[in-house]
Amino acid sequence: VPGINTDAVGAILREALQWYPTVRGVHFQPVSYFGRHPGAPADQERLTLPELMRAIESQTQGLFKADHFRPPGCEHALCSFHAQYLIAADGRPAALHPLPMTPQPAAPIRAEEGADRAIGFVARQWAGPSIPGTSPTLPACECDRADERGRHTRETLSLDAFLEMARVRAFSVSAMAFQDVWNLDLERVQGCCIHVMAPDGRLIPFCLYNLTAADGRALYRL
Repeated sequence: VPGINTDAVGAILREALQWYPTVRGVHFQPVSYFGRHPGAPADQERLTLPELMRAIESQTQGLFKADHFRPPGCEHALCSFHAQYLIAADGRPAALHPLPMTPQPAAPIRAEEGADRAIGFVARQWAGPSIPGTSPTLPACECDRADERGRHTRETLSLDAFLEMARVRAFSVSAMAFQDVWNLDLERVQGCCIHVMAPDGRLIPFCLYNLTAADGRALYRL
């Protein structure tokens, strides 16, 4: 919320990194004005995604950069952003490496396909470690090591261990800007893939589901 906690963006990210790997990401949610509100919010009462990206870069002194962030692969490109990073093997917060993102499709994809992709990403990102005996501080590559006599040896992880290391050492930063009645954009709504299923089988875009008329009547719920 502008003027309330927007100056804590960088501190939140640095705190999250201190708790890695228990915490493996931060999701920011710019305020949306749902529910009862005395009137239309002024522009200065909103935080846009570009403003948030600039705040992340400036408040982390460039540790996270605005040009690291990419549009979503499911919902409309103006609705959210995200980036993934790989934390260095020694766990140093200053050693973050932005990971390449999956190229965006040239044409819009079906909502069901986009939703499946999003669900799969969340499952991979937030699931706990699955390989016993691995640690996120171990190297995720073939590395030179010195034995007790000072001789250098090569240590190679199995493919499964490598994939697990790459997953557990991933750190994500994302944000989503939900719409309210005062800033609703029909084009964004038409490109939505985050739905609420109505009892009659309709898929209602999330930002529409909670809208009411001025007299309080639900517009899209039965």
